[in-house]
Amino acid sequence: MLSFDVSLLIQIIETIVLAILLNFLLIKPIMKNFEERRRRFEGLEREVEGYNSRTKELIERYQQTLKEAHSEGLRKQELLKEEARKVERERLQAVMKEVELKKKQWEEAFHKEFDKVRQEILAQKEELANLIVDKLVGRTV
Repeated sequence: MLSFDVSLLIQIIETIVLAILLNFLLIKPIMKNFEERRRRFEGLEREVEGYNSRTKELIERYQQTLKEAHSEGLRKQELLKEEARKVERERLQAVMKEVELKKKQWEEAFHKEFDKVRQEILAQKEELANLIVDKLVGRTV
């Protein structure tokens, strides 16, 4: 049978005192440390999430800037091509004008030379006609 004496009461008091002491000396500091770690990890997680969202935002901004730069580059390329076409047309027109001028000069020179030769032939018309008649008739001059 169980007997309840003073030693049981002392054991219960010792256990309660030990539980209170252990609670203050071990359990509360450990729990406090765990709670502090949990809060720190939560803070770090929020910080990491902030970095992740900032990184996504920066990547999106970078891609947008890259897209804008690409479209700006294409636009500038088209402007340069158009400018090059314009310069090419201007130079081609200048060359065509020069060619036309040279052609006119050549035609004028050709017509002058042709008129000169024609005048010489017309001036010698009588002599040439007499020569042809003499050759046909068989007379020797």
